[in-house]
Amino acid sequence: MSEASLGRFGDKRLESVGGALLAVMQGKRTLCVHRLAKDRNQTIQFGRFLANPAVTAQEMLANAGRLASQRAGGRHVLAIMDTTDVRFATHEASKCGFGRDANDTCPGLFLHAVLAVEAATGGVIGLVDCAVLNRTEGKGTDHKKRAAEDKESHRWLHGAEIAADRLTEAETITMVADRESDIYDLFARRPANVHLLCRSAQPRAMTSGELLPDHCTGLPEQGRETISVPPKGKQKARQATVALRFDAISLRCPAGARLITAGGGAQPKTVALWVVDVREVDPPEGAEPLHWRLLTTHAVTTLAEARQVVAWYRMRWIIEQVFRSLKSHCLRIEDSQMEEAGCFIKLAVVALIAAVRAMQLVLARDGTTGQPLTDAVDPAALPALRQINTSLEGRTKKLKNPHDPGQLAWFAWIVARLGGWSGYTSSGYKPPGPKTMHHGFIRLDQILLGWQLANRSADLRLR
Repeated sequence: MSEASLGRFGDKRLESVGGALLAVMQGKRTLCVHRLAKDRNQTIQFGRFLANPAVTAQEMLANAGRLASQRAGGRHVLAIMDTTDVRFATHEASKCGFGRDANDTCPGLFLHAVLAVEAATGGVIGLVDCAVLNRTEGKGTDHKKRAAEDKESHRWLHGAEIAADRLTEAETITMVADRESDIYDLFARRPANVHLLCRSAQPRAMTSGELLPDHCTGLPEQGRETISVPPKGKQKARQATVALRFDAISLRCPAGARLITAGGGAQPKTVALWVVDVREVDPPEGAEPLHWRLLTTHAVTTLAEARQVVAWYRMRWIIEQVFRSLKSHCLRIEDSQMEEAGCFIKLAVVALIAAVRAMQLVLARDGTTGQPLTDAVDPAALPALRQINTSLEGRTKKLKNPHDPGQLAWFAWIVARLGGWSGYTSSGYKPPGPKTMHHGFIRLDQILLGWQLANRSADLRLR
């Protein structure tokens, strides 16, 4: 199956239309079907594809998960998770079957993605899964009375279980998530082959009788380091010096929590974890001080291990970059005119796959991730890619592809050049970003399709 395929769907024609939809979305950076299609016939074709009950978001995600699984073998994989809301503030009257956004102000839904990233390099391996939350009946209440499986927060445990099932060939799997994942049920019931690395949000009670924040405050400082803080809101990116503290801890089950799951299993009354407290020292005036309490199942007994945990947690920023590419920066998912929720969910999954595909190359473009070409390329496409690469290179050394043909960076250079990037890397020239990669993909996928058709015709003539 080609990299531009969305899935099988039990019909080769549907598979072909899905591949065309993914390919064109890469370049036109829109979810408007009329703009994506080259003519009225293709508009109808795309619309029928999305409305077809045989075409499911589950198959698209299973296909993406299969590709990620193939590449995960022998690696330590970070299963990075986060949730983003998709809001339609100006489409109140036209949307059908949509629930409400987080603040109940307009139609919307939520995408909870699971992204596979190589722990050693930060290279994107692929999309593992995405759960869609559509609050058609409003946000749930009486949280303490419901079983964990009936709560929206169950998506964190479900994501860990999907990662465990789909990344079986990985050497190690570590789930990485932000404050929303601070859920006792996740700590207590994580899959045996999945480690956890979550940011604490609750003042959890410990078996020692202390509260977790108080315990961390009393820990001795073990060392300091300087880390890069990404931009947030109006605050610009900056460097922060942080003090590191760590310890082994044991948490008690929250008072009043259900000890029996919906499946009848008993919740353990305590869980053993490690905490790494990361607190900024002397933050600049006006800046929000950086403070993370990181909970993990990885043993943290040395300063080097604490620094490694912090480095893995910082890679969580990658999924936020994917969401930015999905929304305001590239695909503008919230501008979609799709009226019916079922069709939009499928379109949103296509867009997420496209965003991950582009971000994978953005991060690999300079060769620092050291990823193999096979992380994004079907080996059958290599002869065509070599020819394309030759046609894009200039006469001077500066306009030659500087990367090893076996590396993903070599492929990223080709896609960026097709997307309009000049190829220059010296001072004053910007490196290719998600928009450029999106443009490059649509040209590349069309070229590869033509190559395949030409070779197929040649084979038929030889027969």
